[in-house]
Amino acid sequence: MATAAAAALPPAAATACTLMLADHRSARVLGQVPLDPAAPGLRVAFTHSVLGTPVEDRYVFRHGAEGWRAVLVEERWLGEGYGLPIAAGPGEQLVRDDSLGPGGWRLTLQRPVHPLVVLALPSQRMRVIVDGQAPILLGTLGPPAPTSVAMHVDDCPAPGGS
Repeated sequence: MATAAAAALPPAAATACTLMLADHRSARVLGQVPLDPAAPGLRVAFTHSVLGTPVEDRYVFRHGAEGWRAVLVEERWLGEGYGLPIAAGPGEQLVRDDSLGPGGWRLTLQRPVHPLVVLALPSQRMRVIVDGQAPILLGTLGPPAPTSVAMHVDDCPAPGGS
């Protein structure tokens, strides 16, 4: 049940930086997770739909003229196949990285992603990982599954203390 899954998420402190998880279409809040206000970020991990191998994308939230925005800073995966990078673009770096297993890759980049929305396919075990907390399995947050989950930060202090 969506209510039970959302209730299982740890409550966010009112004065802390908070990751908001919402149904993309209705904007209904599905859950909230406290983030480190000095370095708000998360990882989205899933199983590749064709290869069946792990993929993990790391995002940081940066504050700018338009407020807080997600930036994809790292992708890690195993294997080579559909939808996975085969070369680094300008300003990016692609290197071998066996942190997910033998034959892995890591792409470092600086790609703004706004809005940050993921399709929470249960078959891909799509989950959000915030350091120091249990992973959140997105496919359990809201019927009907699959749902598109929008993620943004709320109540985070702007850099410089303003």
